[in-house]
Amino acid sequence: MRFVTLLTVSLLTFVVCSAQTGKMLLVGGGSEKNGANGWNVPAYRWAVEGKRVAIIGTSTGSLAPYLKQYCGASFAKEFAVATRDSADSQVLFDTLQTYQVIFFRGGDQYEYYQKYKNTRLQQAAEQLYMSGGTLAGTSAGMHILSSVVFTAENGTVYPYEAIENPHNSYMTLEDDFMDFFPGYLFDTHFSERARFGRLAGFLAKYSLDHQANIIGLGMDDMTCMTVDETKTATVYGTGCANIYTFSTPFQLNGNKLLHESIKVTQLIQGCTYDFNDGTFTMPSHDLQLETSTLEETGNYTLLASGGNSLSSNQPMMADFVTTTGNATDPVVIATGNETTAGSFKNYLLQQGASAVDIIVLNASNGNSTSIAEKIQAAVKVLFVSNTTDSFNAFLLTTNGMLLKSKLHSAGMISAFAGDDARFAGATVVDNFYTEYASYYGELVFSEGLSLLKHSMLMPNTFYQSSMYENSATAIPYAMATDTLKYGIWLTSKNYLKITPVEGKTTLMGYGTDPVMILRNEGGKAGLCTQTGSGSSSSVPRMEAGFENLSFSLVDYTMPYIMGNTETSSLAENEIKHSIRILNNPVGAVLELECPFEQFEWAIISTDGRILSQGFSNSKRLQLAVNAYKTGVYVFKTRALKAGITVNSTFVKY
Repeated sequence: MRFVTLLTVSLLTFVVCSAQTGKMLLVGGGSEKNGANGWNVPAYRWAVEGKRVAIIGTSTGSLAPYLKQYCGASFAKEFAVATRDSADSQVLFDTLQTYQVIFFRGGDQYEYYQKYKNTRLQQAAEQLYMSGGTLAGTSAGMHILSSVVFTAENGTVYPYEAIENPHNSYMTLEDDFMDFFPGYLFDTHFSERARFGRLAGFLAKYSLDHQANIIGLGMDDMTCMTVDETKTATVYGTGCANIYTFSTPFQLNGNKLLHESIKVTQLIQGCTYDFNDGTFTMPSHDLQLETSTLEETGNYTLLASGGNSLSSNQPMMADFVTTTGNATDPVVIATGNETTAGSFKNYLLQQGASAVDIIVLNASNGNSTSIAEKIQAAVKVLFVSNTTDSFNAFLLTTNGMLLKSKLHSAGMISAFAGDDARFAGATVVDNFYTEYASYYGELVFSEGLSLLKHSMLMPNTFYQSSMYENSATAIPYAMATDTLKYGIWLTSKNYLKITPVEGKTTLMGYGTDPVMILRNEGGKAGLCTQTGSGSSSSVPRMEAGFENLSFSLVDYTMPYIMGNTETSSLAENEIKHSIRILNNPVGAVLELECPFEQFEWAIISTDGRILSQGFSNSKRLQLAVNAYKTGVYVFKTRALKAGITVNSTFVKY
């Protein structure tokens, strides 16, 4: 391998042989389109127009007539090179000397690696490139053009396998084939197959095995790069070219992959990238995101898992009962399915929970007095098996507002099982199990509880391959459109706990898989606008490009700080100085008990307006609120002698 690693910077700079003067077309896979505005046509024309093109694979297909008819090739021919003998044929070598472009089609990259390495076919490709010709590769054909190659010798490797153990037997990397991009490893079908964890695993394995850092390029399907003679690449297509770099070492907890911060740049159509020094331009990124002041500050504890089943949630529930708070704390299960909730209740009781109540979240229970009493008494709330529609309908009711207020109170403990984890964030994606929803621009988003007010959570990330693109792209898309700072991917094999630790909102992960976190560092972003066919009547994929992201894989041995926990007077003095709302939710009269003998008070709306205020010489107070609209209000007090300020919330129905 011919590369130099610079550990003092986050981006690696590589020495490129000056004799390399050819061009490259790097294609992430996907079907080509016929129209002049199709995603691939301008890039393919750049590579083949007016030229003789040899298409290489272990079998033939229909690419040759396509390149002639739609991309301007003067001549194109398919070559089925299925054995080492045929790849090492002098006749093939001599024939390829008459072509200006060699295009490696999709297929099986191990077939290419095994049969083409150290043959006259490899020599012909290298000679063509060195003499100014063009090499192209799509899918497996792109894989073999990087200097470090995932060979797939033992078959493909799935992203969850890579993060669970980057040294598993499917992670076969070699660096002894073609060396056009020193220090780079390519992956394809990137978002379509949720390969962000896989690419991190490739980088980790090579780094741990060779003590050298390389750069990863993950190309989406129906996305490509044209790379000119100066190694400057331009992005075309419907998705992103994803650049992964790192400077600090990867770590393992057992076999599990961990890293504190991989730098990620996502480039969409029109962006450029210099393979020599890692610099890029982003003319099509038209959003400017400011995230430096965004922090998660909640003074409460939150647990969330990635799987729906009772068995996958048992570790989290044991933590919820026995390690977080006290086993005697009253628990409420908030659910849309009483049968499922019943099985979770039985397990909580087996773990030592002293009292567990079930409440069903739907609009008809929105004004139930008994449910209000259960919410008010709860110290812990577990969310299980709720649908977005019923959940949102309940939140609009009096009891829904009470529940939301309760969850945000200091010291509260809440847990979210599987798909319910989505509700803990600021933005919720609903139909992420629907095949092709992201590809067709049909993902549906709504508001969450904002316990994590600048974050989005994705459970069941690797549930099944038909929804991989949804789980991979929904988070960065929402981060761009809603200016979120954090995106968190969970799987059925892990859960997270977020809690204040020494004044810091701290995330820790538990389970077989690391918790994967995408952090929006701010800067430029943009949404993909190119459709597959190029038709303006089609809807683009729901993908976003970013100037500056950080990707982390963490667990309890590598805690992740999300912000400074709020240290409001309410949080500091909650135990010694608390307001008791005696009749929450409140009807015509608010009844309360304050810890102070003399205090000023104010009732404040959620948008910050002071609605009424006064002074009291008595701890007990009754105030008429019959004129107030249904909603959540803040009752604020300040002790005249001690100067202590304490807040509480109440719900007016």
